[in-house]
Amino acid sequence: MKKIISLSIVAMLFCCVGIFAENSDDKSKKEAEQAEKYVEQMTSFAETFMNSFKNFVSQDEKQENINPEEKKLTGITLFSKKKDGDIIAKEKEILKVFQVLKPNAALVKAGGFSNEILMLLLGDDDDLYYDEQKINIPEGKSAKQVGIYQYTTKSGQLKTIPAVKIK
Repeated sequence: MKKIISLSIVAMLFCCVGIFAENSDDKSKKEAEQAEKYVEQMTSFAETFMNSFKNFVSQDEKQENINPEEKKLTGITLFSKKKDGDIIAKEKEILKVFQVLKPNAALVKAGGFSNEILMLLLGDDDDLYYDEQKINIPEGKSAKQVGIYQYTTKSGQLKTIPAVKIK
């Protein structure tokens, strides 16, 4: 698909150049110069577009080539599939993203000031989190613990918090 788009743009550019080349014999010298400037502008535009398109495609290819091991967070211990985790936050509760660790993994806070709990929210591959995001737990679902996450704070203290998924 990417090659087809690239070839279409190049073909369009050559057609424009051909049309101006054919018609420039019949026109005055001034009109021919204007047509030539127009072709130069179109060529410049096409080169800029192609460079942007190449960058876009190469970024897309880099995303596809990421090693699955690089997507994993260190410090996570997941429960076995047989174990059913505790409900950490219930339906209609709001989770506030505190810090994004990976696009689909974020530290979130739930609860009020006196009973606030910090947890690691693990999303699906197509979930993308951002700082300060508010996530509503949908009706009929809850934030269930699927494991634990251990990390070291800036002060050097080891912390262990629940790792959850909205199910």
